[in-house]
Amino acid sequence: MNISLSPIELNLEGFHQNLRREGTPDRVYFFEHGVADNLQESLNEQFQIWKNIDPGTPTAEWDRAIATHRFLGHEYFRVFPEGARLVAPRHHGEWTHQGKGVISNREEFEAYPWPDPENADLSVLDYYEDALPADMRVFHVVDLWEVVRDMMGFETICFAMFENPELVEALFRKAGTFLEAVIARCLKYECYGAVYLADDLGYKTSLMISPGQIRQFILPWHKKLADLTHKHGKFFFFHSCGQIYSIIDEYIDYVRIDAKHSFEENVLSVEGVKKRYGNRMTLLGGMDVDALARWDPDSIRQKTTQILEVCQPGGGYFLGVGNWVTSYIPLENYLAMLQAGREFLLR
Repeated sequence: MNISLSPIELNLEGFHQNLRREGTPDRVYFFEHGVADNLQESLNEQFQIWKNIDPGTPTAEWDRAIATHRFLGHEYFRVFPEGARLVAPRHHGEWTHQGKGVISNREEFEAYPWPDPENADLSVLDYYEDALPADMRVFHVVDLWEVVRDMMGFETICFAMFENPELVEALFRKAGTFLEAVIARCLKYECYGAVYLADDLGYKTSLMISPGQIRQFILPWHKKLADLTHKHGKFFFFHSCGQIYSIIDEYIDYVRIDAKHSFEENVLSVEGVKKRYGNRMTLLGGMDVDALARWDPDSIRQKTTQILEVCQPGGGYFLGVGNWVTSYIPLENYLAMLQAGREFLLR
């Protein structure tokens, strides 16, 4: 089943006004954490959005990203500067060890080959500084808690927060200083519109660690990164899965996030978040990943309309997926959500 999409004229200032919650926008704005490669390829197969891009050019990948996100209606989209994100060593190329990681004592900390933030390759930003259309901006994803957690292993860091807090603080300082240096470089680019901090702090029912531990080890660094971002006049987006609403006030009032991403129906729906916090916090995404993966297109259109009826008034809402557009979401289901968002403009 082919679903057609009406084109959207991008509006960067309108995007920013909606982000700042300056009244109900005149159309639905869209945002995604990321879109799986196979769905991007399927989009191209169906709509020929890359037809004018020579695959043999060195910048073809970056040009395809522009074309894809313009088609999807995204003023902001994610880029992947090589070496601009700390990543803990992986087991079998994918998973981190939850028991004991690569650092559990001071000797391992000192011996670890920490990367130099000056070696981060920002070529994609160099290219977009000239090539990106004036109505688009980019962001890249960074994380702090997840890096430190995976460096030590979740079990190890839980003990270390009590038994060796100095080592935990040293790890956060090392990772935080790296991020601070990389972000400072990125913020100098006009095409770079936002820092996107992705740190999953919760499970379905609770925080991973105590509020006190978050305040001690994590919040000061999150605030420092947000302050740096705001000093340069850019936006600070915060992604966290799980039940984190016991500390959300501190992210709104202390860290001063500009928007929150990641919403789960089995934690608190995006409509519920809008009703509780929508006058204080902008919301990015919210369509449940499981629904997009398993429901039929008509049900998805109905759910999308329901979300927009609650979240669109007053501004501060961007339609998108609750987490990211995963490889197992059927293309027609994702297109059904986008179509409903475009049709909502006519209501």
